[in-house]
Amino acid sequence: MHIKHVIIQAGGKGSRLGKYTLNKPKALLSVNGSPLILNTMKTFPGANFVVIGDYKFDVLRNYLRAFAKEKYVLIRATGVGTCAGLREALDYVPDGEPFLLTWCDLYFGENFELPSLQSDKNYIGLSGTFRCRWSFKDGKFVEEPSSEYGVAGFFVFRDKSQINDVPTEGEFVRYLSSRSIDFEPIFLRHVSEYGLADEYEKLFVSGVARPFNRVTILSDRVLKEPMDEKGRELASLELSWYEEVQKYGYKGVPRVYSLKPLILERLKAKHPFEMEPNAKVIEKIVTALKELHDLQRRPALKQSYYREYYQKTFERLYQVKNIIPFTCQREISINNKVVPNPFFLEDEIQKELEKYYDNPFTIIHGDPTFSNTMVDPEGRVYFIDPRGYFGYSKIFGDPDYDFAKLYYSLVGNYDKFNRKRFDLRIEENHVELTIESSGYEQFEGLFFELVGSEKKEKIRLLHAVIWLSLTTYAWDDYDMMCGAFYNGALKLAEVIE
Repeated sequence: MHIKHVIIQAGGKGSRLGKYTLNKPKALLSVNGSPLILNTMKTFPGANFVVIGDYKFDVLRNYLRAFAKEKYVLIRATGVGTCAGLREALDYVPDGEPFLLTWCDLYFGENFELPSLQSDKNYIGLSGTFRCRWSFKDGKFVEEPSSEYGVAGFFVFRDKSQINDVPTEGEFVRYLSSRSIDFEPIFLRHVSEYGLADEYEKLFVSGVARPFNRVTILSDRVLKEPMDEKGRELASLELSWYEEVQKYGYKGVPRVYSLKPLILERLKAKHPFEMEPNAKVIEKIVTALKELHDLQRRPALKQSYYREYYQKTFERLYQVKNIIPFTCQREISINNKVVPNPFFLEDEIQKELEKYYDNPFTIIHGDPTFSNTMVDPEGRVYFIDPRGYFGYSKIFGDPDYDFAKLYYSLVGNYDKFNRKRFDLRIEENHVELTIESSGYEQFEGLFFELVGSEKKEKIRLLHAVIWLSLTTYAWDDYDMMCGAFYNGALKLAEVIE
């Protein structure tokens, strides 16, 4: 049986997820590079989806409008509990056809497969791995926690008449326990639940990887493979960059064992944010970047400046303008400061950026944040994950862009932000944003001594633009998207009066 109709109960607040659902419903929790609700849609491609929303309904509606690719209907529940909205949702399921009802806090792994199902039976999904409040034993629902026979929130009904008397609110499993519906149990393999903050935070321990790459850590080597078309496009740029810097014998990269596939030396080294902050680290990173920039240079390509600094930034911003709160206001209150909305400064930002379109190009890394920088016990600096392009130019670009990306980590604490070590609270009329410090802000003065104090105005402007550009790159995480925009607005207010 092919699942043609899917109802997703996405109305819950997810209060046990703490700060991760302050600003968004739990259906938008990002897991492995995708919000839970889009992961469900991807798992059942081609189905007709009915999404039940309630908590932060407008946030869910605006997000799905921008990023959902499958056919869906979104309805607003009026009651409370997992029964809320089901009667309205059933109106969108044809009579006599089977359908799936699932909770939005389930994550389906890439190896998930449904067993063969018969269209004349009802099925209940059991966890087998994660703890659930209800159990299903001997054909009956039992209000007893279980990790072996837990009711996971995954139900396949042969037709909607099975639950046509569902109440307008209340607990759905409790309702089922009072009905005489026969269910066949199926154990859900490669399925996880993310309903608790502690469980969710375990995802952050291994760092951050984008869904278009797969990184395999071996004993002495690292294998990096693209997973989709986007990954293949970026991999091609990365490989070309490694080939180029190898020509000059540049020492600031791991040993390259193979380009196709990309196999690199596994470094016995740490990221700067994993180390005790010290001036020597900053000095050596800046020196390594200057050595990279000295390898080769060429005249600037103004179209690439325009593309990278202005055009791309505002293309990304306009993609998410209707998702981020307060983007239609001229001013936004952030951390008790009233700052201009970047959307209302577009012409001024473009004019300021154009002042810097003539710096000659050099070979650049493109993204030398602390996350892409490693330091070994002897203090040697290595750069990984090169970007490989700048605007329309491959390998070459503005060397100050590299310094701005380093500043982004040094002063902006980007790497902590990227690991979700920040707090964002979006209130009715203002925003509060705090990012955990990596302890390197104290070296801002040293940084400008090393790169040149005459670059200060430019690098601070680029820093703001980089934060604004992050919004859509972090599309999968609503809080990161909003946080990047608000932080960019704060940084912009410091450089544009």
